Amino acid sequence: MSHNNNQFSSENKKKINDLDVLEQFSKALKLKAAILHFINEIPEKLDRKNLCKHLFYADGHFYQKYGRQITEYPYLHIEGSPQPLFFNEIFYLMRNDSQIEIIPKLVKEKGKNGMATVMKGFVYKAKEPAPDIFSKEEKKVLKSISSLFKGNLILETRHFPNLYQSYVQSGLYEKIIFTKLPEGKKPHLSWKAWAQKVFRLLWQ
Repeated sequence: MSHNNNQFSSENKKKINDLDVLEQFSKALKLKAAILHFINEIPEKLDRKNLCKHLFYADGHFYQKYGRQITEYPYLHIEGSPQPLFFNEIFYLMRNDSQIEIIPKLVKEKGKNGMATVMKGFVYKAKEPAPDIFSKEEKKVLKSISSLFKGNLILETRHFPNLYQSYVQSGLYEKIIFTKLPEGKKPHLSWKAWAQKVFRLLWQ
């Protein structure tokens, strides 16, 4: 009986801990709001990689100016893009709460037998607007990133060279460090420090 009680207690403790973790994820209000902002502004165009890049550049640019992030979540170097910590878990909660919809990205391609519809991954659609919880400065940066890239990040190295450099110089699954820029300073690439990292420039 004692053994069974201990086992029951251990199982309950695990469930409680899991609930505590989920509760922490559910409190990620600004990260979820930023996700909804970009998916609303750029509907059905952002896949996971591009969405995470928009979040990364918004947080990184804001940090350069004000010394803090918008979403308050650290970013990890993931293959293909930076990614906020707990992104997958938070996205899971948002999908379960019907805040977002995941839809196939279908494109027309010419094959041997003529044109065919091919699935090229998945993109996101918002099912509710982003909550109005951002400051004036935060809104300005989020909107500027949406307008600047519009889902296409081909010029990311031109617009945010040192943020891009911070990503490629970090190791896989390492935390990416943001730095506040001194007043009057503009971001630039440090080629001398980057010489040994050129092989990691490609994101895809």
